[in-house]
Amino acid sequence: MKKYSPSKFEIRHSLFCGSTSISGKQGFTLIEVILVVVISLILLGVAMPHFAHAYKGTKLRIAARTVGRMTRYARSMAIMRETTMTVVLNHDTMEIFLGGSTRSSTNSADGELDQDVFKRLGYVEGEASSDNAGIEKEVHRYLPEGIEVADFEKDWFEDDEEYEDLYLIHYYPDGQSDWFILEFEDRRGLGVKLENDPISGKIRSEFLQ
Repeated sequence: MKKYSPSKFEIRHSLFCGSTSISGKQGFTLIEVILVVVISLILLGVAMPHFAHAYKGTKLRIAARTVGRMTRYARSMAIMRETTMTVVLNHDTMEIFLGGSTRSSTNSADGELDQDVFKRLGYVEGEASSDNAGIEKEVHRYLPEGIEVADFEKDWFEDDEEYEDLYLIHYYPDGQSDWFILEFEDRRGLGVKLENDPISGKIRSEFLQ
């Protein structure tokens, strides 16, 4: 039997265009590998700014969600207990908490259930102290580090003016609340603006560059 030897043309063709194995399976050529790498780098370069921007605003989103949860809980409890509930923000320590002036309805079954849910979300029960404007800390939480209050506007009352480091937002038994605008800012200069609808209690958020 005569032994088969590839010609010079076949050798050159296999080097530049890739060789075909006996089994019929064809491997990737160097050009194809380079194209895949280049396309991957292009896609990564396009996606990275979006990921970086989303990461930069993470703490602002957490702060906005925290305020939203606190205010919704305060409104629900004010309606259920038929008493005024107050959300308090200490813009010095960045602690936010809520409660009422008494605990007469705190031990109701619904109230205990809702507080258990808040504890699982990371909100913890607190005790009253001299820096809480007379509002009992039923649940409270600290906002993320690196966030500060850039602006706060509301319809002020005489009692509110007594607390330089505290912002008070009242929720009433009829479902209404104080109108307010609250703006947070991070160390990079990014911000988020929250505006409360005093009738529905819904908060509209807007991210600022």
